[in-house]
This record gives sequence, structure tokens and C-alpha cells, in this order.
Amino acid sequence: MIDREEELNRLRAAAAEAPQLVVMRGRRRVGKSYLLDRAYAEHRLVYFQADEGEARGHLDLLAAELGRLVKAPIVFGDWNEALGALDEQARQQPLVVVLDEFQWMLLAEPLLDSIIMRHFDRWERARIPITLVLSGSALTMMEELLESDKPMFGRAGYRPFLQPFDYRDAALFASQRTDATQKLLRYGVLGGTAQYQVWAGGASLREILKRRILTKDEPLFEEPLQLIRGESAIREPGNYYEVLRAIARGATHFNEILQQSKISSGQLLTGRLDRLAKLRYIDERRPIGGNGSPGWSVTDPFFRFWFRYVYPNRSRLQRGRVEETCDAILADIDNHMGSIFEQVCRDWAGRYSSDPPLAGAEEIGAYWTRTHDVEVDLVARGRKGIVAVGSCKWSRRADTHDLDRLIELRGQIRGAGSATPYVFARDFHKHLVARAERDGVRLVSADELFAEPES
Repeated sequence: MIDREEELNRLRAAAAEAPQLVVMRGRRRVGKSYLLDRAYAEHRLVYFQADEGEARGHLDLLAAELGRLVKAPIVFGDWNEALGALDEQARQQPLVVVLDEFQWMLLAEPLLDSIIMRHFDRWERARIPITLVLSGSALTMMEELLESDKPMFGRAGYRPFLQPFDYRDAALFASQRTDATQKLLRYGVLGGTAQYQVWAGGASLREILKRRILTKDEPLFEEPLQLIRGESAIREPGNYYEVLRAIARGATHFNEILQQSKISSGQLLTGRLDRLAKLRYIDERRPIGGNGSPGWSVTDPFFRFWFRYVYPNRSRLQRGRVEETCDAILADIDNHMGSIFEQVCRDWAGRYSSDPPLAGAEEIGAYWTRTHDVEVDLVARGRKGIVAVGSCKWSRRADTHDLDRLIELRGQIRGAGSATPYVFARDFHKHLVARAERDGVRLVSADELFAEPES
């Protein structure tokens, strides 16, 4: 299984420490169901995945799942009977119960969270060895389950929010023949959502675009729209699409987003940004050590790609103009990849680098001033100040001019005068390589971003 070892271990630990309540959240297709199946494959398990049905249908299907376990026909009159039957089975032998896509059960029976907690209180008092996992992809509803005025507040022993894979784990879905540049391009288009990577298979970037994303009726053609429409906290989703499009196209600061999204007031924009951030579709970024205003970025590379290229071209694509749209995207893809590459470099610095300045850093991000006359792609801060600064060059071979500019900018950052310079790029000019060896500058190639860290 790719990554997820921490989540696997925590899920299995919950079963070993029963009674336990687990609430798992994460967008569709990120791998929640697969993870739960793997975690509890060796356990005595009742697994039920709900759909958009009524309570009666959910109860019948859950009864059928329990019936398969005990090899006897079972009928539930209501949810109290269902939970009572699960209690009875757990008293005989430890039991794991997974209620997947829980939001549909809660919509069909709005008091279900209260009903569950009444039974869970008894399980805790009697130390019944039952592990109840509630998993769902409707982020608003699943987050609300855990709020302070809800019955489950403070009761979940483990409450993971399953995130997409990072760039290195996402690359494991690609063919072994895929080089580092193509792995990064693939990540810049598909992001780290497991199912998107599976759908792409070992295809080339052009084929992924044409056959999986740009062709109408394919699953990724309108995936972001469907996800956002499914969020109960979002009304008038079209307004949110325009915010995401503006950010994806490079409008990262408040006034830029306001102007490009054509939202009528700053107050409305603030509410929409806050809502999208709470749902983890966007992130607010603040400069490390700078005085610049906060900036926003679309969290998922696929969302960033989709709102930049697919959303404004849907009419053309509906008419079958796939080939020419694909050509236009590939001609512009380096502009999209610039910000993706910067984030990948920061991820490498924070998670994978064994370099002393980065491994000991307390914070890694970027730097910019209020007027944007000084902007540095990567800044690492340790206990005694700025320990590293970096320039990330995706679109071309890095040369000595890039290093000169980085050193110039380093001199304008307070406390960064002795910070180690890093230059990240797909390729380096030979003069830069020679100078880096002489001056103690770290050059990090695309290949090194995927190399195993030195022990």
C-alpha cells in the first residue's frame, strides 16, 4: 500500500483499544474506503457503505451485512435494534463496524448521531469490545459531527482527515519508466488523489488530458464541480467557482481575487474564502519573516489545473474540441507548473531533505514584502533565524543569473545574510554548477526531489 502507514497503524490501534469511536473525513476518491478495508481485513468486521437512500433501505442493507457475518437472516426495525444487534455480537467476540458514506445515513435519519452516542455510552461503561468507524466525504456534515454542540464532540478517539498523497507518493502510481520531469507534470495535472492516479494508469500526459480530463462524460471532466455542489455549506456554487478560477490563474491576494472573481463586496469574498479554506479547497499563506499581506492558493494541484484550464473551456470541450484545447494547455503548462514546482520544493525541504539547514528548520515557506519588490520562493527558519533561502526554476535551465538574483534578495531579508542558498531546477548551466561547487551553493535537480534521503 502506498504510504498511509501512520493511518493504518492508528486504525488498527483503535480496534485493539475498543470500545473506540473513529470519525474519518476526506474528499471522494482519496482512498478512505480502500484504507479501511486494508486496516480491518483481518478483523471481525461489518462494513456498510450507504448511498442516497432512505433509512429503511440503509437498515436492510446493514442487516444483510451483519447476516453475512453471522450466517443467519437478520431484520432491523430501527437504528436502536441495529445497534443493539451489533452490541450483542461484540459481546461474543470483538467487532469492528464501519459505516461508510455516513452522511447519507444522517440525512435519512437526522437523529442518528444522538442514537449512536446513547449506545456508545453504554459500550464504554460496559467495556464492550466494539470499534465504530464513521467515514464520509461530505466534508461540511462530517466536520459538523465533531462541533461543540453535537453529541459526538470530544468523543472520537481518532479523527483523521485523509489528505491526497504528496508528490512522491503520487509518483508511485506512474510507470517505472517515467522520468522525474514527467512525474512532476503528472502530479501538477492530477494531484495526489489516489483514484485520479489509478484512472490515469501509465498513460502519457497528452493521453491523460485527452482521455481522462478533457473528454465530456469522463469522470474527471466535471469532478470539481460535483464535489463543490455536494457541500451543504456552499450555496450558489457558481460564485465559488469564480473564486477558485481567479486563484488558480494567479490572483493570490485579496484585492486581486475580488477584482477577477467580480464579487460585489469584500465581505462576501471574505465569507467565501473562509468557507473554502474550512473545507480545505484553498490555503491561506503568510510570508515567513516578511511584512506582506496573506495570499491564497488552491490546495489540490488537480483543482488548480482544472479551474485554470478546463473550467473556462467547457463550452469548447462540449463541442468536441479536445485536441486543440489539449494543444493549448500543453503550450501553457509551464506557467501552471511554476507554483506547483515551488510547493514541491518546499515539501521536499520540509519532509525529505537530510541537509542540516533544512532538517533542523522549524518553519519552511516563502517570503514576500507588502510591495512585492522582494519575493523568495523558499525560506527556512530555525531557532536562530533564517537558515536557507531558495529559488525554484521550472520553465528553464537555471544559470548564474538566478543565483545572483537569489543572493541579492537574501541580502534584503533581515537575518538571512548567512543563509545557505538553494537553487531548484530541472537542469543547470555548467557555469552555475562550477560556481555552486566553489561557493557552497546547493543545487537540487528534479531527480534529487525523488531520491531517497541519505541516512
